[in-house]
Formats: sequence, C-alpha cells, structure tokens
Amino acid sequence: MSNFFPKLKVFCRNMTVVRCKILTNKMTGKNMLFSSSGFFKTLSTLQPPEKAVVIVTTAEYNKVTGSWYKRGATCGSFTSISSNPPIVSFSIQMPSRLHNLLLRTKKFAIQVLSEQQVHYSLHFSKHCEEDIDQFANIPHHIDSHGNVLLTDMVALLVCKAQAAHLVGDHYLWLGNVEMAWHCKNAEPLLYWRRTYRSLGDELFLKAFEELTLPYEYWDHEAHLRLAWNYIKEYGKEAATPLVKSGIQKFNEVNKDKVKRDYHETVTIFYIELICLAMNESKVAQLSFDDFLLSNKHLLDRNLLFEYYSPDMLSSQQARIRFVSPDKKPLPSSMS
Repeated sequence: MSNFFPKLKVFCRNMTVVRCKILTNKMTGKNMLFSSSGFFKTLSTLQPPEKAVVIVTTAEYNKVTGSWYKRGATCGSFTSISSNPPIVSFSIQMPSRLHNLLLRTKKFAIQVLSEQQVHYSLHFSKHCEEDIDQFANIPHHIDSHGNVLLTDMVALLVCKAQAAHLVGDHYLWLGNVEMAWHCKNAEPLLYWRRTYRSLGDELFLKAFEELTLPYEYWDHEAHLRLAWNYIKEYGKEAATPLVKSGIQKFNEVNKDKVKRDYHETVTIFYIELICLAMNESKVAQLSFDDFLLSNKHLLDRNLLFEYYSPDMLSSQQARIRFVSPDKKPLPSSMS
C-alpha cells in the first residue's frame, strides 16, 4: 500500500475550491450576480486541465433472491485527500441510486480507466433503470469481500466508506483505501471540462470529435445527444452545420461499418424537434439524460414516419437536402 499510494497522484488531480458569492464592482458600485455558466467557465480556468476518469462500484447480496444488486457510475471528481492514512473522495450528482446503495454497503471500489476504455465511461454515465443490470455485458467479478471489480483496469482501489456529505447538488463521499493495485502500464483516461456539461456528455463529445467513439455506441440516442449538446452550447443556427459535418466525418471514418449514408432530411428533422423540446421545457436540463427523460418520444423510431412516408424518405432528393413532411406538417413553432 505505501509503495502504491504515491503513484495515485498520477491519476488524481487536486481540486481548486472557489468561494462564490455576489461581488461588488468597486468601479460602479453595482452587484455582479452569480451565474452557473459563469462559475463553470471560471472554474475551468483555475482547475488543472485534465482529470482522471474512474468508475465507482458497489454491490449488495440479497439472501432472499440469492443474487447481487450492483451499481456503478462514471466519475470525474476522484481526488486523493490524504496519503497517511490513505483517503480518497469522489462526488456524484443527486438523486443517485448508487448513493442509496452506498449508504447500505458502506464500501466501494474505484476503477481507473485507460485511454482505450472510453466505452466503459460512456456506459456507466448513462441513465439506467432500477431493474436493468448495468454489468450484464461488462467483464467483471465480485471478490470474497463483495466488491465489484471490473476487468483489465489501469488501477483498482477498494475502500471502506468513511463519510458522506450533501454539498449543493452533489453527494461527497470519503473512503479509506484498504487495498490498491496498479494493474497495468497504460495511460489513464483523462478529460478536460471545457464547458457546462455533464461528465457523460463531455466524454461522449470528446470521443466523437476525436473520432475514437466506438461505433457500437453510434446509435439513434447518440445522434440525439450530439445535436442536443451542440444546440445547447452554440444555438440552433451555429450548431446545425457542426452536427451535419460531424456526422459526415464520423461516418466517413467508419464507412466499412455504416449501414445508412448521411440523410439531410432526417438530420434536420431531429434538430428541429430537439429545438422544439428545449424551447418548451420549463426546467433547464443540466444533462442530456435529464432532457431525454422528459422527452422520451424522441427515442421512438416511428416518430419520423408520423410525418414522412417511406417513399419520401427513401428518395434521393430527401437524402441530399431537407424536404418538408408529406404526411402531416411539422408543429407550428417549427415550420
């Protein structure tokens, strides 16, 4: 343990604490009001540029069913607090099923990902219903102490929970490191929080823009995630060409796997529907998962055919430029 823990600094980045309050502009005497977007922009200039991405896991055995209830979450706030005794921390946004389970298990494992394991970070950052096994297709095992350990990690830490605190909209967990392994020599997966995005959205866009996103994750939901993030950050007019060129570039790199070529009408149709849903929302969604929970209709693959006939969509004209629906008009606020 004593030999390993200093190496933990490779994967941890000390967090800069910023005290936020209403400031007085001495030149004008006016109040400078706090804004969340301004806070994240300021914080990004103060924090170290890159942070390690980890997955936090825990599990509880159900004696009645004879099965394990396991939960995991991607986390970008993992930090080394103390080296003697070894204590680490991480935070997760509320509400959280992982947090509720941690309150019962009082233990967790930290999995440090490699650069080649972005798919794990994306998997565990997505919303998962209570009855879905997050680990169904993820190589892992449960050790003799009931810890969920993923396979082929850069490093693993097994921790006993020390304390949990509600801080703003996050739960801050502290844990005593009981066991630690540096499993393989590989560069850890890092990210730089550039904007006011959730960790899952940030990791997704980073992988997409660098063309390292595994193709199996390039599904309908991923297309929606791409458009939502760009629209939220840049606005519809500026985001539209970014979405179009991004899809075309990604498809070109994966042309041996792509089953359908780029389709202009389909792309613009979903950009319009996403904008409509964002404009009608009375609550500012902080992540794409929040947005999707409120707009599940966008996941319905038959939604497109409520507006377009198959013949219209399969036409060459619809593929190369946007054409209006031939079955029913778009909502009035979009037309």
